[in-house]
Amino acid sequence: MTLSRTATGKYYASLLVDDGVETPVPMQTIDTVLGVDMGLTHLSIDSNGNKTANPRFMKRAAANLRHKQKALSRCQKGSKGRMKAWLKLAKAHERLANARADFQHKLSRQLIDENQAVVVETLKVKNLLKNRKLAKHIADASWFGLIQKLEYKSKAQGKHLVK
Repeated sequence: MTLSRTATGKYYASLLVDDGVETPVPMQTIDTVLGVDMGLTHLSIDSNGNKTANPRFMKRAAANLRHKQKALSRCQKGSKGRMKAWLKLAKAHERLANARADFQHKLSRQLIDENQAVVVETLKVKNLLKNRKLAKHIADASWFGLIQKLEYKSKAQGKHLVK
């Protein structure tokens, strides 16, 4: 059992349990293959022409985060007011991360359920983040998080994921 605590003070317990269900063997014959291209205007564009809009969670939350960050910086170090302001900022960041993760879970579930194999474009995000004009938008898109979710969901269902 692993206990973890978030910055907002929430505790999570993680248990590893053997449910007795065997991991499915990857399918031998593949009927439906989907290619996925990652982008910024559209988070993903698949080979069927379906485009998934980039929700831009950071852009939506930017004003709120900026306001809370400013309030925190105005507080005196070590004060209770600063601790409260820091907690509000941490909750806003956690809400942003949860919204992004929820969207990625729903999109990855849809892609894996509808196809037997998914081919994903792999990008060198580290190099792309060097571009100062695009770095914030690339980080907000969180391509790696989406690919991670696709990876473990495809393994759980015995489907193929090609990077």
